[in-house]
Amino acid sequence: MKNLIRVQDLDGLKKAVQGTQSYWLFKHSSTCPVSAAAWNEYNEYCSLHPHQTFLFLVVQEDKELSQEIAEITQIKHESPQLMHFSNMQVDWHASHNKIKSKAMQEFIA
Repeated sequence: MKNLIRVQDLDGLKKAVQGTQSYWLFKHSSTCPVSAAAWNEYNEYCSLHPHQTFLFLVVQEDKELSQEIAEITQIKHESPQLMHFSNMQVDWHASHNKIKSKAMQEFIA
């Protein structure tokens, strides 16, 4: 999917969202079954909304970025974790089993 972009550092994140008013960011754990289920929900929503921007990072490999995001947003790091940004501010977030395609759709509606 062209609208699903991996980010690995803060510069890459800034470049990926340049000129974008809103976007989703998913913190994925490659070793967690709960994260795998949340990843599937995220991908389901992503596939249905090709005009939205979806970013992800893998916490085991992109730990520094994950920590920087926690510091910038003042939202405690969890994994899996999903955030929606609008005008560079988090306006919705969820973690673990609360990451559902339906919850994302309800937020956007």
